[in-house]
Amino acid sequence: MKKIKLLFAILAVVAGVSGAVAANHPSSSSSSMDVIHDWIDWNDQLVLTNATQAQAQTLCSGSFGICLRAKDNTAIYTVGELPAR
Repeated sequence: MKKIKLLFAILAVVAGVSGAVAANHPSSSSSSMDVIHDWIDWNDQLVLTNATQAQAQTLCSGSFGICLRAKDNTAIYTVGELPAR
């Protein structure tokens, strides 16, 4: 009986360590932020070319405050305030 308890304790430790390693491993979705796009505003005007999402996001902070969408995939966008129409 003690051997079975010891076996389950070891399996629990292995599962915990595996989960911690998996949680700290960068996911493949983070590499999608490294893809280069042309960026348009919400009026379909070209604002930025050949930039990553992280680079385009810098226009949404500070005094610019512009929200942009990737021209080739409008589901990819930056977070900020929408400009007044």
